[in-house]
Amino acid sequence: MDVITILQPENHLPSRKNSPLALHARIRQPEFVSRNEPVDMRFLNMYITFPVIFALTAVLCFVSAPRLQDRYGGYRLGTVSFAPDSLAESSLRSCMMPEASSGFESEGIGTEIPSVVFSVVYSMYTVKPGDTVSGIVSRFGLRNMSSILSVNAIDNARRIRSGQILKIPSMDGIVYTVVRGDSLARISERFGIPVNAVLDANDLEQSALTAGQRLFIPGAALSNLELRKAMGELFITPIRGRLTSSYGYRKDPFTGVRSFHTGIDLAAPTGTLIKAALDGKIATSGYSPVYGNYVIISHDGGYQTLYGHLSSISVKRGQRIVQGATVGRVGNTGYSTGSHLHFSVYKSGKTIDPFSVLK
Repeated sequence: MDVITILQPENHLPSRKNSPLALHARIRQPEFVSRNEPVDMRFLNMYITFPVIFALTAVLCFVSAPRLQDRYGGYRLGTVSFAPDSLAESSLRSCMMPEASSGFESEGIGTEIPSVVFSVVYSMYTVKPGDTVSGIVSRFGLRNMSSILSVNAIDNARRIRSGQILKIPSMDGIVYTVVRGDSLARISERFGIPVNAVLDANDLEQSALTAGQRLFIPGAALSNLELRKAMGELFITPIRGRLTSSYGYRKDPFTGVRSFHTGIDLAAPTGTLIKAALDGKIATSGYSPVYGNYVIISHDGGYQTLYGHLSSISVKRGQRIVQGATVGRVGNTGYSTGSHLHFSVYKSGKTIDPFSVLK
């Protein structure tokens, strides 16, 4: 009845169309009429759909933000979590590490078998100030430095010290440790010497061997690679830089958590040339969140070297490279606190202290 009452004056008094009452009726008419009309579903759907779309967009942004930040940067150091060095390097090495090498790559080559083989006899010698391995070899009438290096398990001839006691064999040769599955026939074939020579040198009456047994192989010598390693002439340092982090346990520079550092860090200006530590073949190169731009080189004897945080890479996978050739340039890519080179050395898939093989 309210609607009829308001509209009636206008319907019956056409002469008052412009009156305030008529104008008021026209203005209010849609408001009262709309109450009796069905609701427009398009507006209702819009009111329902918009909040749903907004909520879905918010969820999508929340989920994708870390991926976008990982790609384009912008992480706050307090919110990012990186994999430990060892795990990251393991993932890089999983498809590229060569099979473990025995370290005797040239057994039999250059082996000089004595015409008559007697049982090896050892004498003891105390190192004196100024002694060198080559000088001791000459003093005892031997011809090969491998003999003293192998018998005494010397991995760096430059580190012998005054007062150190060395075993000196009565003939040239090296020590070989028997592994499971070995036989005298296989060992003699490997080194290119008769079975009887091995039996005589070790004063053995039977050919049965046990794993871990040490045999003296008369006339044999270390491979060139192992000899260079033992003489401390295997690897060159990739750059001249300041040592900022050594191999082993340390506090993570970002998190402060104690973790194992699998190489050494050498600080140098961005763009400094990086040299290959040894002849080899490029196993792989690329980018990782931890090491940034990196290169891994495979070398003889089961060795590999890793060069990380490079600003640029100068080599390609499968490429042969010689010692001293350019690998890339120093940078600050990946998980890095500043411009430096991360340098790791692996032996048969396991990290070793780079300083144990560097000149």
